[in-house]
Amino acid sequence: MANRSLNVKDVAYISVLAALCVLATFIKIPFGSGAMVHLGTGMVFTSGILFGGVYAGWAAAIGSAFYDLLMGFSPYTFWSFFIKGIAGYLVGMIAMGPFPNYGKTMARAGFLRILIACFVGAMWTLLGYIVAWWSVIGSLSVALANIPASLLSSGVGFVVAMLLYPRLRGYVEQNFR
Repeated sequence: MANRSLNVKDVAYISVLAALCVLATFIKIPFGSGAMVHLGTGMVFTSGILFGGVYAGWAAAIGSAFYDLLMGFSPYTFWSFFIKGIAGYLVGMIAMGPFPNYGKTMARAGFLRILIACFVGAMWTLLGYIVAWWSVIGSLSVALANIPASLLSSGVGFVVAMLLYPRLRGYVEQNFR
């Protein structure tokens, strides 16, 4: 199952998850220079936990980049595509594997595994955006000043994912095969 090609159904699911990522990112509070605390990270984490690395990676990459284009953050579009895409992929791979495999894999996605997955995704995002902010803004000190916003956004994202995952797991297992 790990080496399979994406089919039309996969692309449709990824598209819906990307749209949800965009919508969740609209719920935000500006924080620092170019940073914001938003619920998009919660959608990235939830997608990874429920749907695996491939779905979450593509959904996070497309959704985050589209948000940046739509909202006038075009200098960050390229950065967001790769940073959030890899973060979604990492969370999904650690929590579940590459693709949805309802049954054994989801039963093993316990709290510790999810915690590690979200921590790795958060650290990747933090390091990626420090480089992005430094590159776009041109100041390492300003980039470092945005660390609290990134950590807060990831913390909020983890809480959102932990609230959504148990409520959506059964529905996803039954309806998304």
